Amino acid sequence: MLSWLPLIGPILQGLGSTAVSLYSTFKSTEVEQIKAGVTDAQTSAQIIRDTNDDICLRLLRDAALVFPILWSAIIGWDTVVAYHYPELMWRVPDYPVDVRYIPYGAFAFLFGLLGFKVWKNK
Repeated sequence: MLSWLPLIGPILQGLGSTAVSLYSTFKSTEVEQIKAGVTDAQTSAQIIRDTNDDICLRLLRDAALVFPILWSAIIGWDTVVAYHYPELMWRVPDYPVDVRYIPYGAFAFLFGLLGFKVWKNK
């Protein structure tokens, strides 16, 4: 009646080793992806550290950001404050369709810098 038990042992052992092999392959791939992400983050952090004290890059960055920020601030003023007081409106036209992403990119960059500074001082 129990003569079939010796047959099940090797089958279960083969299935178990296959499952362990698949799981270890999956985990090693996941670990490699995490290591690649860490390496990319370390490279980015190194670039930021290397260029942090470069005054020319800081001036160019500020010059590139000043106009989208000012234009967005004036459009925000017209939208929020001048809605209730029309005599205070600047009447600045909206961004052209082709470059509407510029203020969003500028604000994302500034919030990203803020996030890096908060993370660094944590």
